Amino acid sequence: MSQRPEPPPEGALIKDALTKKGLSARAAATATGISEGRWRQIVSGYQIVSAGTYAPVRGPKDTVARMADVVGLTPEDLEKAGRSDAAEELRAIREAKEASAPLRLLPDEPKSPREVALEQLFESMNEELRQLKARVDTLEADHERDESGDAHRRGA
Repeated sequence: MSQRPEPPPEGALIKDALTKKGLSARAAATATGISEGRWRQIVSGYQIVSAGTYAPVRGPKDTVARMADVVGLTPEDLEKAGRSDAAEELRAIREAKEASAPLRLLPDEPKSPREVALEQLFESMNEELRQLKARVDTLEADHERDESGDAHRRGA
């Protein structure tokens, strides 16, 4: 197909809700468990297969439901967009969350999808920082060992 398809109704809804939540596509995709590229394909309704050639993309019901959950859409929103299959999945996701939620002694606000996405993003960034620190420590130790060997060979 040489003409770019229009975004599907659920894609437009998800994109709108993403903007209203103030989330980036990357953070939302991370919270959903898909790549940012896949997120964008599902929202736009197509993928580029070669220069000027587009292939339509229809997100699987479970993926669309997870995306809708992250941006705060309701099952009713998905039904209005013609995705009753994803609406049913979203209901199941919400029921599972309620069933597995720990009992709270004090009433709290549940975490918003944005808070969840940010927490996951920070956790992943912290892990990357830990890995970088370990790499720097290794490089510094190697450098010190090389310098002490050079000094020993020079007779210092």
